[in-house]
Amino acid sequence: MRRIIIFLFITMGVMACKDKKQSPATDATQQKTEELVQNPGKDSTDIRMVITDFYSWYNTNYTKFQVYDLYSGIKKDDTPPYKINWEEVEKYQDFIRSSVPQLGEEFITNQKRFFQQCDSAFKVDVKDDIPYGFDYDWYTNSQEDTQYLIDEMNKATSWLITRTGDYAKVDVKGNYENNGKKEETTIITITMKPENGQWKIAKIGNE
Repeated sequence: MRRIIIFLFITMGVMACKDKKQSPATDATQQKTEELVQNPGKDSTDIRMVITDFYSWYNTNYTKFQVYDLYSGIKKDDTPPYKINWEEVEKYQDFIRSSVPQLGEEFITNQKRFFQQCDSAFKVDVKDDIPYGFDYDWYTNSQEDTQYLIDEMNKATSWLITRTGDYAKVDVKGNYENNGKKEETTIITITMKPENGQWKIAKIGNE
C-alpha cells in the first residue's frame, strides 16, 4: 500500500510538471491576451489606432484590391450569369494576409463566407446585371469613398467600444441634422478580435 501511495505522488508530480511546461510562444500569447483583458484603457487606444491606420492605408491603396477578378461571366465577360473565381479569391486573400496587417484571420474567414453567399446568389439571380454583393465598398460598408468615411470619423462625437468575451464591438458615432435637430447616428460599426496579442479587424458592418 505504501508503495502505491508513493507511486501516485510521483505520478501526480510528473503530471504537474508537464502542465507547467509550455512553449515560450504559448506563454507569450497567453500573457498578451491577459494584458488585453486587464487593460481596457489601452485596448480602446489600440483599437482606435488599428482602425484609423487601416483606413489611412486603404485610402491610398484601395486600387490594389481592384486588380483581382473575383467574379466573371460564365458565358461572356461582364454579363450574367456570374460565378466567383475561387483561385482569384485565394490570391486576393493572400494579399490581405501579407499586406494588410489590420485585417485578421477571422475577417478573412467571414469574407470567404460572404463570397460563398454571393456565388449562391449568382445561381439564383441569373439575369441580374449587378452582381450580388459587389454594388458597394465592403471596407467602408457604403457606396461612399474612403476619404468621406475618414472625414466623418474625424468628426465623430464618440467611439463606443463594447467588450463581449474576446470581441470588441466599435460603434463610431456622429451628429447629423434632421429637421433642424442634431441626432447621433452610427457612422460605421466594426468588430475587433485579438490575434496573437494584437487587435485585428474581424468584421466591418453589422451584417
